[in-house]
Amino acid sequence: MRPSIVLLLVVAAALPPLPAFAQRPARPALPSVDSSTVIVFSRSKGSQVVGRVVAADDSSLTVVTLKGAHVALPRGSVESWRVRRGTFTARGFRDIDRNTSRLFFGPTARTLERGGGYVAAYDVFVFTGAYGVRDRVMFSLGASMMEDSRGNRDGPAWVDARVGILRSPKVAFAVGALSARWAGPGGGSISNGYAVVTLGSNDHAVTVMGGYPFARNNIANEPTFMLGGETRISSRLKLLTEVWRVPETPAAHTAWGVRWFGDRIAVSVGAIHRLDSHLRAFPVGPWLDIAFHR
Repeated sequence: MRPSIVLLLVVAAALPPLPAFAQRPARPALPSVDSSTVIVFSRSKGSQVVGRVVAADDSSLTVVTLKGAHVALPRGSVESWRVRRGTFTARGFRDIDRNTSRLFFGPTARTLERGGGYVAAYDVFVFTGAYGVRDRVMFSLGASMMEDSRGNRDGPAWVDARVGILRSPKVAFAVGALSARWAGPGGGSISNGYAVVTLGSNDHAVTVMGGYPFARNNIANEPTFMLGGETRISSRLKLLTEVWRVPETPAAHTAWGVRWFGDRIAVSVGAIHRLDSHLRAFPVGPWLDIAFHR
């Protein structure tokens, strides 16, 4: 099956389901009273109410919004609802970064929750999607949409599966397998098994990955290493970096930049460099990715 077709299947799985045509969707079971959980309520008129449920009766819910206002929300007006991930701080509610299963491209030891997913675009021409099959099992794939002058695919395509072995607030460990190919001049393919550990919190963490190929074509039989880091510098900004050692090159490849994230969207902007043995940087190009979470 062509990678672009498989990618469309992952994108479809990552997006929220649509109601059947000509059927009125059933009203959802509403959340119970819980003053510590933030809920996003979507109403029939298209507007949203975001806040904590502090009281309920047969006809309505009482919601305290993030700005402290009390809203009586009629039960019949709620089309859908979801939990908004985040924590309360001295300055108010703060969203968490939901993109912590990856840095720029490299994997962390964190996995998506069951049913969670995202779709993303890397530098406009490369698209990827990921889906949490179980709480500790996820898969992702991506493919380049670029074509050469003859209409042939030109660029990377990959499939990745990851299993979380250990997951705690400060330590995560996972194993996985990545199968990738590069179409076009000098292309080849490689299948790589890897182990990855992430130390730290959602806000500040270090990730180390090591892998070794078990199948390859036109690519050296050499190990792969990655060292990465992330640190939160404001309510919605993180600094990110990755350093890669990949087969068939004596230089290290580095990426660094910043990620802005909200409740369901994240944008990462940075640069990619190659460092030679004398630590001289050769700019390769800019990095931009946009991710949408379900």
